[in-house]
Amino acid sequence: MSDPKLLIAEAEKLLKPQSGFFSFISGSSQSLRKEDATDLYIQAANSYRLSKDFNQAGNQFLKAAEIQQSLNNHNGAANHLVEAYKCFKTLSPTDAIDALSQAIHIFLTQNGQFRRAANFTMDLAELYESVGDFGNAIKSYEQAGDYFTTDHAEALSSKAFLKCADLSAFSGEYKKAISMYDVVIKNSLNSSLAKWSLKDYFFKVLLCVLNMNDLVEVEKRMERYAEEDPNWLGSRECKLIEGILESINNGDVEDFSDKVFEFDKFSKLDKLKTQLLLKIKTTVVDNDDVDIL
Repeated sequence: MSDPKLLIAEAEKLLKPQSGFFSFISGSSQSLRKEDATDLYIQAANSYRLSKDFNQAGNQFLKAAEIQQSLNNHNGAANHLVEAYKCFKTLSPTDAIDALSQAIHIFLTQNGQFRRAANFTMDLAELYESVGDFGNAIKSYEQAGDYFTTDHAEALSSKAFLKCADLSAFSGEYKKAISMYDVVIKNSLNSSLAKWSLKDYFFKVLLCVLNMNDLVEVEKRMERYAEEDPNWLGSRECKLIEGILESINNGDVEDFSDKVFEFDKFSKLDKLKTQLLLKIKTTVVDNDDVDIL
């Protein structure tokens, strides 16, 4: 493959404005010159990518995208931005986020490609999550869910809303988490394949409500869930919630600890549920030093 620096120099030469008589006779071919320059930048990008210089590769894809935007070739511009995102992803998440955000905007506003926008918005959310920007990650997961819904992809929308709910719960945004879990629950009630997950969603909602110290709402939801899913009352998750309520009413931290421990022996608690239960612990006793899990 050719030296990428030579390819870039040739592309830049093609993009230089023409003057005088030459400009007059070549004006109609300016778009062709831009197309040729785009091809050269893409060749340079692929050359850099082969040599694992992903930062330079991404920069060349950005230049190709900019040219295509000037030619109103929105699809081409979006595709080049996606390639730039792939190059930046591991080395420069900030640049990856910027490139992917631009591509998603084009998919939504110019091409009406909601499925592609939704898929890449999920990627965008994961990028935000990887750099610890949970606020934008939560927002992006919800947006992805909305885009999937617009494209009538209910199973995929539930997956996105569930990610939004879990991250919201993990971040202490319990009202947001509950609203997202409620959407997932509603979708799951209408799906024979998703019904088996209902007890897990119910459980996480109730843990969030307990963290809000709203015992009345817990009781209401326990009754509602029993109506929505007959299997709920016999589940280990339901029995643990009932046990937690009893421990809270009695102020018995040892009982709380024992019940959580027994549950964990048969149904291993993940990081999110463990965190939610640890926070609930403070409603049982005031001693934050007591390790119940």
